[in-house]
Amino acid sequence: MPVNKGNYSIEKISKLLEQGYGKGEGKDYKPYIDVIKVASKGRASRVKGWKTNRVHHFLSDSETRFFYLMEYQDSVVDIREHYPLIDNMEELFDVLDGQLIKRLFNQKTGDPLVLTTSFLISKRISSGEIQYFARSIKDSRQLENTQAIERFEAMRRYWELKGIDYGIITNKEIPVVLAKNIEYIHSSYHLEEYGMNLKDQLFYEDYLLNTLRNFQNKSIKELLFHFDKKIGFEVGTGLLIFKHLLARKIVEVDMNKAINLEQPCSTVNVLVQEEGLDAFYKHADSI
Repeated sequence: MPVNKGNYSIEKISKLLEQGYGKGEGKDYKPYIDVIKVASKGRASRVKGWKTNRVHHFLSDSETRFFYLMEYQDSVVDIREHYPLIDNMEELFDVLDGQLIKRLFNQKTGDPLVLTTSFLISKRISSGEIQYFARSIKDSRQLENTQAIERFEAMRRYWELKGIDYGIITNKEIPVVLAKNIEYIHSSYHLEEYGMNLKDQLFYEDYLLNTLRNFQNKSIKELLFHFDKKIGFEVGTGLLIFKHLLARKIVEVDMNKAINLEQPCSTVNVLVQEEGLDAFYKHADSI
């Protein structure tokens, strides 16, 4: 969403900023747009993040899917959604022509509009330094709207002034299967949330991994059924552990294909070293 839909007055915007919206990092960041308070044309969702340990707010499936892709990338250390363009706006006015400046104001009331970029991503590069990149996530049809394009151009210039790479990613450029696979395993990242202490987690993980080596010609589904029966768990516990191992990248499957429990266990690799899925991320960083 490129601009606050409430068309807030200066007083309302000031109050939101005083309350901390659009400020902070990591678990302390408060997105400028709250899905509870703002209507959405898309499917709104709230997801607790692995990296930030806070609830993230999204206004469309594309935003949610992009979040999952960033969440799964090891080098990403912080994800801030609906980041408001507020700081140093006076510098932006110096590099915008009259038509673009017009997009920063409500044409009926004259009140300022707060543009928001879908994501500000913090990424640790090979040197150990933190690098930032900003991305707008939009339906491809929005790129046919002149007003929307002008707002995107204003955002591009804002981030250029800050020395931060900016780009637009449409729904057509997001690998849906990969995103849905990450969504499928996402809630299994923290087993303690299911009442499982660390000692038990390590035991069950080790047991499942050892069983996996002996079930290479059987299906993953058969492996998980055996696990539940052998340990005496209710059906589904083995699946939870398996999804946890995938989320933690202790084991891997081809995440670019839909996860299929009917596949043989031989398709599951036990990782010695974490390996990322670089193809999409290189594209997302350079777009």
